[in-house]
Amino acid sequence: MDSPSSSSMVNFYYNEYFANGDSSTDEELEQEAVTSACQLAVRYVKHSRRPQAEKNKRGYIERDRGAAHDRLMKDYFDETPTFSNEFFRRRFRMSKRLFLRIVDDLEANYDYFKQKPDARGALGFTGIQKCTSALRILAYGNTTDINDEYLKMAEKTTRDSLEHFCRGIIDVYGARYLRTPTWDDLQKIYEVHNAEHGLPGMIGSIDCMHWRWDNCPTAWRGQHTRGDQKGPTIILQAVASQDLWVWSAYFGVVGSCNDINVFEQSSLLEEWISGKAPKASFYANGNYYPHGYYLSDGIYPRYSIFVKTYSDPIDEKSAYFKKVQESSRKDIERCFGVLKQRWQYLRNPCRAWSKQKMRDAMYVCIIMHNMILEDEGKAICQNYVPEAVQEEHPQATMEERVSNARELRYEPYHSQLMVDLVHHAWSVRYVPPEGDEETEDEEDEVGEGEESEDEN
Repeated sequence: MDSPSSSSMVNFYYNEYFANGDSSTDEELEQEAVTSACQLAVRYVKHSRRPQAEKNKRGYIERDRGAAHDRLMKDYFDETPTFSNEFFRRRFRMSKRLFLRIVDDLEANYDYFKQKPDARGALGFTGIQKCTSALRILAYGNTTDINDEYLKMAEKTTRDSLEHFCRGIIDVYGARYLRTPTWDDLQKIYEVHNAEHGLPGMIGSIDCMHWRWDNCPTAWRGQHTRGDQKGPTIILQAVASQDLWVWSAYFGVVGSCNDINVFEQSSLLEEWISGKAPKASFYANGNYYPHGYYLSDGIYPRYSIFVKTYSDPIDEKSAYFKKVQESSRKDIERCFGVLKQRWQYLRNPCRAWSKQKMRDAMYVCIIMHNMILEDEGKAICQNYVPEAVQEEHPQATMEERVSNARELRYEPYHSQLMVDLVHHAWSVRYVPPEGDEETEDEEDEVGEGEESEDEN
């Protein structure tokens, strides 16, 4: 329905051109009327349309990146820095030597970490600034806008630096610091574990760890939540040796699974079934075994690669082995504790929106954890020597996979290994000399005598 103003204007034009009865022809009157009506319609639409709100354009903030870079260099990287190497090690979680090695390798392989001019012609951030930003986020677990004050780096740039840093570390160092142990590595690991724990053939300890996912989509929360966890989680399965080096890491299983479900779909099981797992033989109690094993808790199955403890030992030897196995299996628990303490990003619930970003962050923290162990001389396999390049083995046939799976699940092998390890651990246990026992007994008698004299 037309408004009063529009209907009055139509009547005006009708009377002006059609009701006056002047000498103009009908065609001319019709043409003038149509033109005037179009002009009226255009004016009416312009006045009736709501004025559009002006778009708020994001303002540019002059952050002075150059001054931030000079301050960072003066604080940590000059010849006479403000903060000593001890402060650097505590705040960056690694030595200055290792950090500069990472910066140089990333700058050499990725243009993102090279200083380049931006669209306005101003020089961007240096590789040291971007790596420092990413490390501070991983080390302290802060939000991405925390670096705006010290490094003068915007929130989006900090997120981009973290993502590129994670991908760069995985691509450059993943093949070395997330490798499976070679035959030489296994020999060194066997020697250390036999000396430290009294367990020959031990590769490491296996266990799982949950990482909270705050931004888990609502539709996925059910499959990522388990009763003993406070919210949605994603599970990491790892194998660690006595020096806390992580030899195997598999991350990405939904949090509702238990340790068995994680192992059944992990890459570790696939390596053993496909025949690609590294193997090195050893002897226990005089018996030959073709490959090593992992210490595990009671939930894992009775496979030939697992050594569990006795829930109810029946004799003194079994009780002693229970103590040895449980104390040795603390290696993986200590490893998880060090990872969370060193990288607070893993201790806090993750705010990422995708599993891939969480996976990259987890693997980067593990890789740098291993790099720190090697840099500080604490790794068992200190000098890594890549194995000679060999021809790729053909993919295992179905018969070979079935045979490997049958050997893996052969329970008599597991039982015999447990018996031999019990006898071996008992034979190499520490027995104090007889003189020490007599001295302790004499000290106890002297103490009792002094107490009786005091009572009298």
